[in-house]
Amino acid sequence: MHSDLALNDLPNPEQRLDAIFQAFDGLMLVMDNTGKILDYKAGNGSQLNIPVQKKTSVKFQDFVPADVWQKYRQALHELHNGSKMALFEYMLEVLKDKFWYESRLVPFANNQNIMFVRDITKYKQTSDDEITLAYDRTIESWSRALYLRDQETEDHTRRVTDRTLNLARRMGLPETDLIHIRRGSILHDIGKVAIPDSILFKPTSLTEEEWIIMRRHPLIATEILTPIHHLNLALPIPRSHHEKWDGNGYPDGLAGESIPLFARIFAFADVYDALTSDRPYRRAWSRADAVAHIIEKSGAHFDPSITPVFIRMVSET
Repeated sequence: MHSDLALNDLPNPEQRLDAIFQAFDGLMLVMDNTGKILDYKAGNGSQLNIPVQKKTSVKFQDFVPADVWQKYRQALHELHNGSKMALFEYMLEVLKDKFWYESRLVPFANNQNIMFVRDITKYKQTSDDEITLAYDRTIESWSRALYLRDQETEDHTRRVTDRTLNLARRMGLPETDLIHIRRGSILHDIGKVAIPDSILFKPTSLTEEEWIIMRRHPLIATEILTPIHHLNLALPIPRSHHEKWDGNGYPDGLAGESIPLFARIFAFADVYDALTSDRPYRRAWSRADAVAHIIEKSGAHFDPSITPVFIRMVSET
Protein backbone atom coordinates (compact mmCIF):
# COMPACT_ATOMS: atom_id res chain seq x y z
CA MET A 1 0.00 0.00 0.00
CA HIS A 2 2.77 2.40 0.95
CA SER A 3 4.58 1.48 -2.28
CA ASP A 4 1.46 2.28 -4.36
CA LEU A 5 1.13 5.68 -2.71
CA ALA A 6 4.78 6.44 -3.43
CA LEU A 7 4.28 5.62 -7.10
CA ASN A 8 1.19 7.80 -7.28
CA ASP A 9 3.10 10.69 -5.73
CA LEU A 10 5.75 10.67 -8.45
CA PRO A 11 5.53 13.77 -10.69
CA ASN A 12 4.07 13.27 -14.15
CA PRO A 13 5.89 14.60 -17.24
CA GLU A 14 4.05 17.95 -17.10
CA GLN A 15 4.99 18.47 -13.46
CA ARG A 16 8.58 17.55 -14.17
CA LEU A 17 8.60 20.01 -17.05
CA ASP A 18 7.37 22.83 -14.82
CA ALA A 19 10.12 22.03 -12.31
CA ILE A 20 12.73 22.16 -15.07
CA PHE A 21 11.39 25.50 -16.26
CA GLN A 22 11.76 27.01 -12.81
CA ALA A 23 15.34 25.76 -12.41
CA PHE A 24 16.72 27.39 -15.57
CA ASP A 25 17.31 31.07 -16.32
CA GLY A 26 17.03 30.85 -20.09
CA LEU A 27 14.40 29.79 -22.60
CA MET A 28 13.03 26.25 -22.79
CA LEU A 29 11.44 24.93 -25.98
CA VAL A 30 9.51 21.66 -25.86
CA MET A 31 9.73 20.14 -29.33
CA ASP A 32 8.77 16.98 -31.15
CA ASN A 33 11.11 15.12 -33.49
CA THR A 34 10.06 17.24 -36.49
CA GLY A 35 11.10 20.48 -34.81
CA LYS A 36 7.52 21.53 -34.00
CA ILE A 37 7.41 23.71 -30.88
CA LEU A 38 4.82 22.28 -28.50
CA ASP A 39 5.39 24.68 -25.62
CA TYR A 40 7.94 27.12 -24.30
CA LYS A 41 8.67 29.16 -21.21
CA ALA A 42 11.34 31.59 -20.03
CA GLY A 43 12.68 30.36 -16.69
CA ASN A 44 12.96 32.86 -13.84
CA GLY A 45 11.58 35.68 -16.00
CA SER A 46 14.47 35.57 -18.45
CA GLN A 47 13.98 37.74 -21.53
CA LEU A 48 15.51 36.38 -24.73
CA ASN A 49 15.21 37.93 -28.16
CA ILE A 50 13.74 34.87 -29.89
CA PRO A 51 10.34 35.40 -31.56
CA VAL A 52 8.32 32.31 -30.59
CA GLN A 53 4.55 32.26 -30.19
CA LYS A 54 3.32 29.86 -27.54
CA LYS A 55 1.35 26.72 -28.41
CA THR A 56 1.10 27.20 -32.16
CA SER A 57 2.13 24.98 -35.04
CA VAL A 58 5.35 26.96 -35.54
CA LYS A 59 8.49 24.93 -36.09
CA PHE A 60 12.02 25.80 -35.07
CA GLN A 61 13.04 25.94 -38.73
CA ASP A 62 10.38 28.60 -39.38
CA PHE A 63 12.30 31.35 -37.59
CA VAL A 64 15.99 30.40 -37.79
CA PRO A 65 18.41 30.45 -40.76
CA ALA A 66 19.16 27.24 -42.63
CA ASP A 67 22.56 26.78 -40.97
CA VAL A 68 20.98 26.87 -37.51
CA TRP A 69 18.32 24.36 -38.56
CA GLN A 70 21.11 22.11 -39.85
CA LYS A 71 22.84 22.31 -36.47
CA TYR A 72 19.57 21.39 -34.76
CA ARG A 73 19.14 18.38 -37.08
CA GLN A 74 22.66 17.24 -36.29
CA ALA A 75 21.93 17.58 -32.56
CA LEU A 76 18.72 15.58 -33.00
CA HIS A 77 20.68 12.90 -34.85
CA GLU A 78 23.07 12.66 -31.90
CA LEU A 79 20.15 12.09 -29.53
CA HIS A 80 18.76 9.39 -31.81
CA ASN A 81 22.17 7.70 -31.64
CA GLY A 82 22.00 7.53 -27.86
CA SER A 83 23.58 10.80 -26.69
CA LYS A 84 22.10 12.21 -23.50
CA MET A 85 22.72 15.79 -24.57
CA ALA A 86 23.68 17.65 -27.76
CA LEU A 87 25.12 21.17 -27.72
CA PHE A 88 25.32 23.76 -30.49
CA GLU A 89 25.91 27.50 -30.80
CA TYR A 90 24.61 30.02 -33.32
CA MET A 91 23.96 33.70 -34.08
CA LEU A 92 20.59 35.29 -34.89
CA GLU A 93 19.86 38.79 -36.13
CA VAL A 94 16.85 40.45 -34.49
CA LEU A 95 15.93 43.97 -35.65
CA LYS A 96 19.45 44.42 -37.09
CA ASP A 97 21.05 43.46 -33.77
CA LYS A 98 23.13 40.29 -33.48
CA PHE A 99 22.62 37.85 -30.62
CA TRP A 100 24.59 34.69 -29.88
CA TYR A 101 22.86 31.68 -28.35
CA GLU A 102 23.90 28.34 -26.92
CA SER A 103 21.36 25.51 -27.19
CA ARG A 104 21.42 22.20 -25.35
CA LEU A 105 19.03 19.56 -26.64
CA VAL A 106 18.05 16.73 -24.28
CA PRO A 107 15.49 13.91 -24.62
CA PHE A 108 12.34 14.15 -22.53
CA ALA A 109 9.16 12.02 -22.54
CA ASN A 110 6.73 10.82 -25.22
CA ASN A 111 9.21 11.26 -28.08
CA GLN A 112 9.71 14.89 -27.16
CA ASN A 113 12.90 16.86 -26.58
CA ILE A 114 13.67 19.96 -24.57
CA MET A 115 15.98 22.62 -25.93
CA PHE A 116 17.54 24.91 -23.34
CA VAL A 117 18.52 28.21 -24.96
CA ARG A 118 20.95 30.59 -23.28
CA ASP A 119 21.95 34.07 -24.45
CA ILE A 120 25.77 34.19 -24.60
CA THR A 121 26.05 37.50 -26.48
CA LYS A 122 27.73 39.32 -23.59
CA TYR A 123 30.18 36.46 -23.19
CA LYS A 124 31.04 36.58 -26.89
CA GLN A 125 31.46 40.35 -26.92
CA THR A 126 33.43 40.91 -23.76
CA SER A 127 35.88 38.05 -23.60
CA ASP A 128 36.22 36.58 -27.06
CA ASP A 129 39.71 37.90 -27.81
CA GLU A 130 41.24 36.61 -24.58
CA ILE A 131 39.45 33.26 -24.84
CA THR A 132 40.45 32.90 -28.48
CA LEU A 133 44.10 33.42 -27.59
CA ALA A 134 43.94 30.97 -24.69
CA TYR A 135 42.26 28.23 -26.68
CA ASP A 136 44.47 28.70 -29.71
CA ARG A 137 47.45 28.17 -27.42
CA THR A 138 45.78 25.02 -26.08
CA ILE A 139 45.15 23.77 -29.61
CA GLU A 140 48.77 24.34 -30.56
CA SER A 141 49.84 22.44 -27.43
CA TRP A 142 47.67 19.48 -28.37
CA SER A 143 49.05 19.56 -31.88
CA ARG A 144 52.55 19.53 -30.40
CA ALA A 145 51.60 16.53 -28.24
CA LEU A 146 50.63 14.61 -31.37
CA TYR A 147 53.90 15.64 -32.99
CA LEU A 148 55.91 14.24 -30.05
CA ARG A 149 54.25 10.91 -30.72
CA ASP A 150 54.38 10.97 -34.52
CA GLN A 151 56.12 13.65 -36.57
CA GLU A 152 54.18 12.66 -39.70
CA THR A 153 50.93 13.46 -37.87
CA GLU A 154 52.01 17.09 -37.43
CA ASP A 155 53.22 17.37 -41.03
CA HIS A 156 49.93 15.89 -42.26
CA THR A 157 47.94 18.24 -40.00
CA ARG A 158 49.74 21.32 -41.30
CA ARG A 159 49.20 20.34 -44.93
CA VAL A 160 45.51 19.45 -44.60
CA THR A 161 44.79 22.56 -42.55
CA ASP A 162 46.29 24.84 -45.20
CA ARG A 163 44.52 23.02 -48.03
CA THR A 164 41.16 22.96 -46.21
CA LEU A 165 41.31 26.70 -45.53
CA ASN A 166 42.18 27.36 -49.17
CA LEU A 167 39.21 25.29 -50.32
CA ALA A 168 36.85 26.98 -47.86
CA ARG A 169 37.93 30.40 -49.12
CA ARG A 170 37.32 29.37 -52.72
CA MET A 171 33.82 28.33 -51.67
CA GLY A 172 33.21 31.79 -50.26
CA LEU A 173 32.91 30.88 -46.59
CA PRO A 174 33.22 33.87 -44.22
CA GLU A 175 36.31 34.52 -42.13
CA THR A 176 34.39 33.69 -38.95
CA ASP A 177 33.89 30.14 -40.28
CA LEU A 178 37.57 29.87 -41.21
CA ILE A 179 38.51 30.30 -37.54
CA HIS A 180 36.53 27.18 -36.60
CA ILE A 181 37.67 25.26 -39.70
CA ARG A 182 41.30 25.92 -38.79
CA ARG A 183 40.79 24.70 -35.22
CA GLY A 184 38.86 21.63 -36.32
CA SER A 185 41.49 20.78 -38.93
CA ILE A 186 44.33 21.03 -36.43
CA LEU A 187 42.44 18.82 -33.97
CA HIS A 188 40.95 16.36 -36.47
CA ASP A 189 43.11 13.45 -35.30
CA ILE A 190 43.27 14.33 -31.59
CA GLY A 191 41.33 11.14 -30.82
CA LYS A 192 44.30 9.09 -31.99
CA VAL A 193 46.10 9.90 -28.74
CA ALA A 194 44.11 6.99 -27.28
CA ILE A 195 44.84 4.53 -30.10
CA PRO A 196 47.56 1.96 -29.20
CA ASP A 197 50.93 2.33 -30.93
CA SER A 198 50.65 -1.25 -32.16
CA ILE A 199 47.68 -0.18 -34.29
CA LEU A 200 48.60 3.40 -35.11
CA PHE A 201 52.06 2.51 -36.42
CA LYS A 202 51.38 -0.97 -37.78
CA PRO A 203 53.45 -1.44 -40.96
CA THR A 204 50.85 -3.68 -42.62
CA SER A 205 47.12 -3.44 -43.19
CA LEU A 206 44.91 -3.50 -40.09
CA THR A 207 42.73 -6.47 -39.21
CA GLU A 208 38.97 -5.96 -38.85
CA GLU A 209 39.33 -5.99 -35.05
CA GLU A 210 42.05 -3.33 -35.26
CA TRP A 211 39.90 -1.23 -37.59
CA ILE A 212 37.10 -1.27 -35.00
CA ILE A 213 39.52 0.27 -32.51
CA MET A 214 40.92 2.75 -35.04
CA ARG A 215 37.43 3.91 -36.02
CA ARG A 216 36.81 4.98 -32.44
CA HIS A 217 39.10 8.01 -32.75
CA PRO A 218 36.36 10.46 -33.89
CA LEU A 219 34.27 9.52 -30.84
CA ILE A 220 37.31 9.85 -28.58
CA ALA A 221 37.90 13.31 -30.06
CA THR A 222 34.28 14.19 -29.30
CA GLU A 223 34.70 13.12 -25.68
CA ILE A 224 37.85 15.23 -25.37
CA LEU A 225 36.53 18.37 -27.06
CA THR A 226 32.82 18.55 -26.18
CA PRO A 227 33.33 20.00 -22.68
CA ILE A 228 35.32 22.90 -24.18
CA HIS A 229 32.68 25.46 -25.07
CA HIS A 230 34.91 27.51 -27.35
CA LEU A 231 35.56 24.53 -29.64
CA ASN A 232 31.95 23.50 -30.22
CA LEU A 233 31.82 25.00 -33.72
CA ALA A 234 35.08 23.25 -34.65
CA LEU A 235 33.90 19.83 -33.44
CA PRO A 236 32.20 18.70 -36.71
CA ILE A 237 35.60 18.12 -38.34
CA PRO A 238 37.11 15.84 -35.64
CA ARG A 239 33.83 13.93 -35.30
CA SER A 240 32.62 13.69 -38.91
CA HIS A 241 35.66 13.84 -41.22
CA HIS A 242 35.36 10.09 -41.97
CA GLU A 243 31.69 10.26 -42.96
CA LYS A 244 30.93 9.60 -46.64
CA TRP A 245 28.40 11.20 -48.96
CA ASP A 246 26.68 7.82 -49.57
CA GLY A 247 26.31 7.08 -45.84
CA ASN A 248 28.97 4.37 -45.65
CA GLY A 249 31.36 6.30 -43.44
CA TYR A 250 31.80 6.42 -39.66
CA PRO A 251 31.17 6.96 -36.76
CA ASP A 252 27.53 8.00 -37.32
CA GLY A 253 26.78 6.79 -40.86
CA LEU A 254 25.68 10.27 -41.95
CA ALA A 255 24.86 10.83 -45.62
CA GLY A 256 24.66 13.77 -48.02
CA GLU A 257 24.05 17.17 -46.48
CA SER A 258 23.50 15.59 -43.06
CA ILE A 259 27.30 15.57 -42.90
CA PRO A 260 28.39 18.97 -41.54
CA LEU A 261 29.74 21.25 -44.28
CA PHE A 262 33.09 21.78 -42.53
CA ALA A 263 33.65 18.01 -42.46
CA ARG A 264 32.66 17.64 -46.12
CA ILE A 265 35.20 20.28 -47.09
CA PHE A 266 37.91 18.78 -44.90
CA ALA A 267 37.42 15.28 -46.34
CA PHE A 268 38.87 16.36 -49.69
CA ALA A 269 42.11 17.68 -48.19
CA ASP A 270 42.44 14.74 -45.79
CA VAL A 271 42.04 11.99 -48.39
CA TYR A 272 44.14 13.78 -51.00
CA ASP A 273 47.02 14.23 -48.54
CA ALA A 274 46.78 10.62 -47.36
CA LEU A 275 46.93 9.34 -50.93
CA THR A 276 49.88 11.54 -51.93
CA SER A 277 51.94 10.70 -48.83
CA ASP A 278 54.04 7.63 -48.10
CA ARG A 279 52.50 5.16 -45.65
CA PRO A 280 54.16 2.22 -43.87
CA TYR A 281 52.16 -0.19 -46.06
CA ARG A 282 52.38 1.63 -49.46
CA ARG A 283 54.16 4.31 -51.45
CA ALA A 284 52.58 7.68 -52.18
CA TRP A 285 50.27 8.01 -55.15
CA SER A 286 50.95 10.52 -57.91
CA ARG A 287 48.90 13.71 -57.91
CA ALA A 288 47.17 12.60 -61.10
CA ASP A 289 46.15 9.26 -59.57
CA ALA A 290 44.90 10.97 -56.40
CA VAL A 291 42.81 13.43 -58.45
CA ALA A 292 41.41 10.57 -60.54
CA HIS A 293 40.43 8.73 -57.34
CA ILE A 294 38.60 11.76 -55.95
CA ILE A 295 36.73 12.24 -59.22
CA GLU A 296 35.79 8.56 -59.22
CA LYS A 297 34.50 8.75 -55.64
CA SER A 298 32.56 11.99 -56.13
CA GLY A 299 28.97 11.33 -55.06
CA ALA A 300 30.06 8.26 -53.09
CA HIS A 301 32.74 9.46 -50.67
CA PHE A 302 32.73 13.17 -51.52
CA ASP A 303 30.16 15.94 -51.89
CA PRO A 304 29.80 16.23 -55.70
CA SER A 305 29.11 19.96 -55.51
CA ILE A 306 32.54 20.58 -53.94
CA THR A 307 34.53 18.23 -56.20
CA PRO A 308 35.03 20.64 -59.15
CA VAL A 309 36.18 23.41 -56.78
CA PHE A 310 38.76 21.11 -55.20
CA ILE A 311 40.01 19.73 -58.54
CA ARG A 312 40.43 23.26 -59.87
CA MET A 313 42.30 24.24 -56.71
CA VAL A 314 44.86 21.39 -56.81
CA SER A 315 45.38 21.88 -60.55
CA GLU A 316 46.40 25.49 -59.91
CA THR A 317 48.87 24.78 -57.12
